[in-house]
Amino acid sequence: MALALCAALAMATPGEAAGKAPGTLMVRDALTLPNHPVRIEAQVALKTPAAGPTVGGILLRLQIDGKEVAAGRTNEAGQASFDYLPKMRGTNVISVSVDGEAPIEAENSRATLCVWERRRPIVVVELAALIQSAEPSSTPAAQPERSSPNESAPLPIAEAAEELSRLTQYYYNVVYVSGEQGAVEKFSIGQVRRWLETHKFPAGFVAPPVPGGLSATLDSLRNDGWTTMKSGIGRTRAFADLLLQHRMEVVVVPELPKGELPRKAKSAKDWKEVRKKL
Repeated sequence: MALALCAALAMATPGEAAGKAPGTLMVRDALTLPNHPVRIEAQVALKTPAAGPTVGGILLRLQIDGKEVAAGRTNEAGQASFDYLPKMRGTNVISVSVDGEAPIEAENSRATLCVWERRRPIVVVELAALIQSAEPSSTPAAQPERSSPNESAPLPIAEAAEELSRLTQYYYNVVYVSGEQGAVEKFSIGQVRRWLETHKFPAGFVAPPVPGGLSATLDSLRNDGWTTMKSGIGRTRAFADLLLQHRMEVVVVPELPKGELPRKAKSAKDWKEVRKKL
């Protein structure tokens, strides 16, 4: 399922401008506390490296919620970082763009800056728990209208966005992760973020891939002080097993076949039942 999501989320980028090399620009989500500095990292790459200019020295511009706050040049590897000090708790839109005078053209890249307080609980959500299975159903649910011309794009589970929004409106912050298979490494986090936005899932931190997979991601968040990360919602047994190993409670939705649910995990037949289980 995650591999299908990878293929389906691929999107075309703008055409090459005259005299400029086509490139890509990526920026990751960032997570911090109010009045604590955060480093925002961006990466420029060429679509055809052998035929283009160097990626070093490219001027990038950073906007937060539509306001330009910083500019900086990439190093020889095409990487640039910006330090920013958010004042207020909330969710902010990061946007990074390539300067118009640069020899490379790339689509602007967006990400989310999550400014959270430590006391609020965090729920970890497996991406696979949000998308409909490709398997046919004898009693199919009503299909939401497709908002993209890409007819192969995966559809969300009908109630998932609404129910997750209810969980996050007053209580949880949400961290989105791939499953233990690490499939998130096979597609752009930006593509995942656009899919979540398109289908009206609540804003949250999309965890980047790290060596060691999901287990390392959970360890990293805890080491950074996010100790209220105690619950998870997933679809696979591997996800449930891993969260239990990290001493977290976990709800699996929809229910796994008989005998596959780990002993200490909870199950919900659909997303409407998830809130009752947490």
